[in-house]
Amino acid sequence: MGRRKKVVEIDEEKFSSMGREEKLYLFRDFTQLFYYELSKIPYSEITITQSGNPESIAEEYYKDRGYEVYRSRVNGGYRCIGVEFYWQNFSSKLSEDDKMLIERLKYLMSPSEFKELAYMVKDKNGTPDLLVIKDKKISFTEVKFNYETVKPSTVEFYIRYGNKWPTSILRVLRK
Repeated sequence: MGRRKKVVEIDEEKFSSMGREEKLYLFRDFTQLFYYELSKIPYSEITITQSGNPESIAEEYYKDRGYEVYRSRVNGGYRCIGVEFYWQNFSSKLSEDDKMLIERLKYLMSPSEFKELAYMVKDKNGTPDLLVIKDKKISFTEVKFNYETVKPSTVEFYIRYGNKWPTSILRVLRK
């Protein structure tokens, strides 16, 4: 259950026939698109003085503001919902908190949305660090420490699902 390396299919014929200039042009376009879409993702910062795991700090930050917060984990996190569809063999390993989260999410959304969410988070790659709930609304937050780079998979997640489930970035800056 959980981690699998993302396999990207490559059109070898297409790319091997491209010239250097064509490839560089494509990279320029990709880079512009990446930063254009990244600039559209809502962004906030918190400054801390204590040390610690940035995801744990962000989790406490949101809890202090009245959010329900779930990490991107299979056990003890929101990816446990996969047990309902594709990880059935692991249902006996769910904690009571996992079961409560599954019921909570089913309550907040239609069966088709719940299934879409489950398949959306099946692969860890690109799945935001936190699922947060406030006022019966679900959103996602990617946590970045200091000036850690946002990955293309995060931007891809935003493009795919940002209209349905708001996605944001929280930078945890240590002074």
